[in-house]
Amino acid sequence: MKIEKPIQILVRRHAAIGDVIMSTGVVRELKRKYGNDCQIDVATDFIEIYRNNPHVRNIIPAVTMPNPAAYDLYINLDDAYEVNPINHYVDSYFYRAFGDTDYPKQPELFPDQTDRDQVNQDLEILDRQFIVVHMRNWHWASKNVSFDTWMEVFEKMYTETTDVAVVCVGGTTDFALDQAPLFYDRRGKYNSQQISYLIGEAQCFVGIDSGPFQCAASTNTPIIALLTHLQPERIVPYRHGVLGWNTTAIQTLEDCRGCNDDQVRPVRQLVCKKQTYPCSKNWDTDAISKAILETLE
Repeated sequence: MKIEKPIQILVRRHAAIGDVIMSTGVVRELKRKYGNDCQIDVATDFIEIYRNNPHVRNIIPAVTMPNPAAYDLYINLDDAYEVNPINHYVDSYFYRAFGDTDYPKQPELFPDQTDRDQVNQDLEILDRQFIVVHMRNWHWASKNVSFDTWMEVFEKMYTETTDVAVVCVGGTTDFALDQAPLFYDRRGKYNSQQISYLIGEAQCFVGIDSGPFQCAASTNTPIIALLTHLQPERIVPYRHGVLGWNTTAIQTLEDCRGCNDDQVRPVRQLVCKKQTYPCSKNWDTDAISKAILETLE
């Protein structure tokens, strides 16, 4: 069609960093579908995620979002997966946006040269192969992996190799080992674009569903996904058109794993039927360490 005035599109996704990263595939495919016949604005709580994104005209804080009536097409991705937890999170986004899920769904981030330069300074110090881990310690206990579990994994890993570094990312409340040899604490130092670039240079990423996990999904680096409340088919990333491409999913050994399917809709909080969230402590650490070692050169 001959479109004299580009179609004005507004895409909204507030909430957590990982949720916003997962929305980037929708925006890319909207731009691919309409090309120069559209202009896309994104309203979000995390402006940083869409920095440098070539498909977007404006990035708007969600709290100051303009009236959707000013746009020709408004796509609200809020609660898309929260009300449909038995689907893959990204499938829920795409179905709401397009009425279909048959699209490339890998998320994308766009680190610029400044981002790369900052990370490269640290990589020069490392000067060895390394893995990136997110030792999450958050107020949702079921989204954490216990510190003792991590220590078992590292002990078993270093029994087999002593020439790999561990770079810890995340927020200041997350776990890290900043005084141990070969461990590098980079919590709170990198933005999401920089974490994506860092993981892209690593041997693997290890962590639970989180912002850094979705940063890893934007790369080709092997992912070792540690899963508690989510079934693998709900969250392992689509990459190169394949669900779980280059991803090893390891679930907690608790029999109630995947409990997100059974939570009250919309799922905005997790209630543990065992009350003590044992999933965060019950892991096959041999399987995790083996999966890490298999990614090393």
